[in-house]
Amino acid sequence: MSEQGINRRQLLASAAAVGGLSLGLSLAPTAAHATSSAANRARRTGASWENIIEKSSFSSTSAFNQEWNHLYPWDGSADTHNGAARMHAGQVSLAQGVLTLTATRLAAPDGNSPHAPNAPLWYRSGAIHAKEQILVNDQFPEYDIEGEFRTQTGQGIWPAFWTTGTWPAWPPESDILEYVGNSTNLFNTWSKNATGDEVVEREPVSGHDPDAWHKYRVWMYKDGDDVMLDYYFDGVWKATHRGVGWAGVPQWLIINLQMGSWASGIEPGGPGWNEQPGPSGNTYFRARNVWVGRTRAW
Repeated sequence: MSEQGINRRQLLASAAAVGGLSLGLSLAPTAAHATSSAANRARRTGASWENIIEKSSFSSTSAFNQEWNHLYPWDGSADTHNGAARMHAGQVSLAQGVLTLTATRLAAPDGNSPHAPNAPLWYRSGAIHAKEQILVNDQFPEYDIEGEFRTQTGQGIWPAFWTTGTWPAWPPESDILEYVGNSTNLFNTWSKNATGDEVVEREPVSGHDPDAWHKYRVWMYKDGDDVMLDYYFDGVWKATHRGVGWAGVPQWLIINLQMGSWASGIEPGGPGWNEQPGPSGNTYFRARNVWVGRTRAW
């Protein structure tokens, strides 16, 4: 969901052209990695494991308010980001343990987003963020983040379940669920290289129905100054990425239903940009059993 620096539409196109890899490499599992993973997982059975967000956080308004805040976590213009939707708490609802974010097309745009690429705000939608930040360091060397989601997809639809560094620290960014105008989920890990350029490792996952319930998960664990990220879809490992320099950098956890912008498939200022093509009625993004846990070393 990053808005900085890189032309996201060109990035997506280049990813498709090279089989899903763009400005980085998805690492293949190795025997050493498998052994390390098994050892780290065994630690979870000990007393040092603690839950940060319980799976019941969408069971009631009071449970939600203990764990989550509405809108985005940044100071200033917290109701907008890099898409064509202005976020409202009224677009967020709870029922039977399910969180629903609803995006509604407006009769006319509600101004323009102050965040690049400054899309006309044709939609009213919903976003939430966790009150507890993610911080992988020596004290908390492992985090497990997962949830079950179902979402409509297609032109103009841009749902995401993701982490991002607390401002002004960006990256880190981990996109655990991200559909950008189509039905392919993107596991993304954003970092910077030694010269300060933005790089992303990407693993696309397709061939499923996003509007059926699926489980999305990332397991983060400290590796020196870096953070390793294992991504899973429906319990199946898909990729291991490296978050370069992520250790010790706090991150927010966000669930949002963004619309338009890069998901509309139109370059900013190009033909059709002012109209922000996308669904004419309501669009829905649902979540349940979202859970975050971590290990505590002391």
